Amino acid sequence: MITINCCKHYDKIVNFLYLENDIMSKLLIDYYQEYVFNIKSEKSKIKVDEIMNLYTDKEDFYKYVQLKLKDDIYDNYERVIRKLIKIYNEYENDKLKKVKNSRWL
Repeated sequence: MITINCCKHYDKIVNFLYLENDIMSKLLIDYYQEYVFNIKSEKSKIKVDEIMNLYTDKEDFYKYVQLKLKDDIYDNYERVIRKLIKIYNEYENDKLKKVKNSRWL
């Protein structure tokens, strides 16, 4: 039960409605469930929970992951989760690069 406590978005993620032909989302959710129940590090679980929550919430991140992960989705769940974390970090860096510099007068 500790697993679910540290993953506050668990129910939302596993109940995410995706299109029937969206194999990547199905596999990501399956891998997320495997990861959450097999990894001891609470910190890692929380991070993956937040990333998967973003995947289910934000269409731009959803598309970003779909584009970046398409060829690697059939690896084992640990590798896919590591790649997902890497993709998330790239996404955050890209997002920061696109921020317009606002000028305060």
